[in-house]
Amino acid sequence: MKDRIKSYMDYKGISAGELSLSLDVQRSNISHILNGRNMPGAAFIEKLLLKYPDLDARWLLTGEGEMIQNYSENDKIINPAALREEKIINSEEKKAIAVMNPSYEKRVDKIVLLFSDGTFIDYKK
Repeated sequence: MKDRIKSYMDYKGISAGELSLSLDVQRSNISHILNGRNMPGAAFIEKLLLKYPDLDARWLLTGEGEMIQNYSENDKIINPAALREEKIINSEEKKAIAVMNPSYEKRVDKIVLLFSDGTFIDYKK
């Protein structure tokens, strides 16, 4: 399981220190898990899955399936690491898109507020 946790951390682009802060666990706890000294306990796994809902629990526990849960187009989870690499469309490109397709318009369909305790509220139009 330690290798799968490390793979997920690499995918998300987070360090052991960042993971410990986000899960509110000691840095040494993460270090011991990643070094194979300790196996992650149920409380750790629960925190990890609640904090990172895109992480597939079956993959984490068994290695079967995909690391990231499959969501429909409307339920996409944004990967912060991918956002850093993604090219941001500047205003000139937006104007070009609008000229090429006059019916082009963006609208907000859903807003999700994520709270530090792992809960969320979602607002749909």
